[in-house]
Amino acid sequence: MACSYADGLSKYENKGKLGLPEKFDPAEEVERKAQTLAGWVRESKHTVVHTGAGISTAAGIPDFRGPKGVWTLEKEGLKPNVNISWDAAKPTLTHMAIVSLEQRGYVQYVVTQNIDGLHLRSGLPRKKLAELHGDMFVDKCNQCQR
Repeated sequence: MACSYADGLSKYENKGKLGLPEKFDPAEEVERKAQTLAGWVRESKHTVVHTGAGISTAAGIPDFRGPKGVWTLEKEGLKPNVNISWDAAKPTLTHMAIVSLEQRGYVQYVVTQNIDGLHLRSGLPRKKLAELHGDMFVDKCNQCQR
């Protein structure tokens, strides 16, 4: 199965602001923020991680608003150039870091907007995951059979 999902996306008017410049903090600021976040996660009783398309870009799956994102290119009349199939995509280091945090008891649940199935392939337990837009590898609901 090819990864050119852009063709199957519904058309709608407001897709958000495109082309806003990215912000980059100096390395010292990133380190300070990472330490603050790590402290919050350590002290938290219940941590939920929410992921989106950016987590899978290192696997070769395009995001939506990035420089080579589906919506960014669509605005220019182009489509993403993707040479990976959904079946060949592998979980990224970020997916694996989330699994590690879950296994160590720091993350209790993950909510994702992604349909790529990479959280499950990373080893995250199904009972710890909500896929807001579904999973392209699941063809029917276990409850209602639709």
